[in-house]
Amino acid sequence: MKKITLLASLLLLLNGYLSAQNTRLITNIPADLNENSGMWIDNNQQIWLHNDGGDSAKLYTLDTFGTIQKTVIVTNAANFDWEDITHDAQGNLYIGDFGNNNNNRQNLRIYKISNPNTIVGRTTTATEIKFFYPEQTAFPAPDADKNYDAEALIYHNDSLYIFTKDRTSPHEGYTRLYQLPTDTGTHAAILLDSFLTGQSNFVFEITGAASSPNGQQIALINANTIWVFSDFVGSDFFGGTAQTYPLGSTTQKEALDFLDDSTIYFSNENSFLGTPKLFELKLPNPTITNLVQTKNVVQKMQVFPNPAKAKINLQLTVSQAQKLKINLVDATGKKVQTFTKECFTAGEHQMELDLKSIPTGAYYLQVVTGRYKTVQRVVIVE
Repeated sequence: MKKITLLASLLLLLNGYLSAQNTRLITNIPADLNENSGMWIDNNQQIWLHNDGGDSAKLYTLDTFGTIQKTVIVTNAANFDWEDITHDAQGNLYIGDFGNNNNNRQNLRIYKISNPNTIVGRTTTATEIKFFYPEQTAFPAPDADKNYDAEALIYHNDSLYIFTKDRTSPHEGYTRLYQLPTDTGTHAAILLDSFLTGQSNFVFEITGAASSPNGQQIALINANTIWVFSDFVGSDFFGGTAQTYPLGSTTQKEALDFLDDSTIYFSNENSFLGTPKLFELKLPNPTITNLVQTKNVVQKMQVFPNPAKAKINLQLTVSQAQKLKINLVDATGKKVQTFTKECFTAGEHQMELDLKSIPTGAYYLQVVTGRYKTVQRVVIVE
C-alpha cells in the first residue's frame, strides 16, 4: 500500500493502542525496507521481504538482527505495486502485483519465480499469471463497489487465494476471497466467499495473509489485529474457527508469515506511527486437528442456460446420496437466496432454480456439501 495520508494516520491514532502479552519485538528493519509489504520465511528460517510500489522488482533476505543478507532482482518484472508473496510446496514464490488503491488497474498480475535459494547469482526471471475480477465493470469502480484492491495472497492445495482490501464508501467492512489457478495466462478470479472484518474504515482492512506449514491455519493481518482461521475444510477458510489476536500497537502492518505452526512473524512499514520493525506472535497451544478429509461428493457441476433469465438449470454428478444446499451469492459474497436438493442416489441429478425475483447481474452458485463448496459463476439478464 502507498503511504497513508495524514487523515489515515490520525484515524490510526484515534483507534488507540492495544495490549498483547503474546507478542514481542524481534528487531528493527533497515531503511532499505521502509515499504516492506510481503514476507516469506523459507525452510532455513530466512526471512524474505519485498517493498511495495516505488522500489525495483527486488527481494531481500533479512536475519533476526535486522541485517540484509542478500537481494535478488527479478529482471523481467516491474514493481507496479507488489503487495504480498506466498510459496508452494516446491518453494516457488508467487509475488502479488495487485495493489489497486484507486480500483482502476487493468494490469493485475502475479509473478512466479523459482525458489530463490536455488538461484545462482543475484538475478532471476519470472512467468506471469494475469487476472481480472469479473464483477468489476468500471475503472475505477464506483465508491460503493471499491473492493478490487488487494494486499493479501496465499497458496493452498494447488491454488492461489486473494483476500481483498475493502475501500467501499460507505464502508462495508468485507474482505472478499478469490481463487486463481497457478497456470500462466489470463484468468478470471473466482469469488468464493467473504468475511466481515468488523472494521469501520478501509485503513483497518486486510493487508496481508499467510498459510501455516501444516496447511491447517490461515492468518490475516491489519493495522492492529491478526485473525487465525482453523478447522476449515478445503478452501472454506471462513467456515472454520476464527480467533483474533490484538498486536499491541496500531501501525501500518502489511507483512506476515508463519515461522512454524505456533509462531507468526509480522512487520510494519515506516509511517507516521513509527519505523519499520519485525515482531513475533506466539499462538497459545495451537490444536492440530486430524480431520477425516473425505472428498467432495460433487464430482461435476453444470449450469445452463448461462446467461439465464427467470430460470436456470443446475446439473450435478454426485458420488453418493447427499442432501445439498445451494446458495446464490452476489458479487459482494452475500447470500441472496438458498435452495436445497435431496440426492437419494449417486449419479447425475438436475434441478430448476427459480430466479424471477433476483435482480440482473453476476452471481455465484455455491453447492455446499458438508463444509465443501463447489462454485459456478452465473449471469442473470432481463
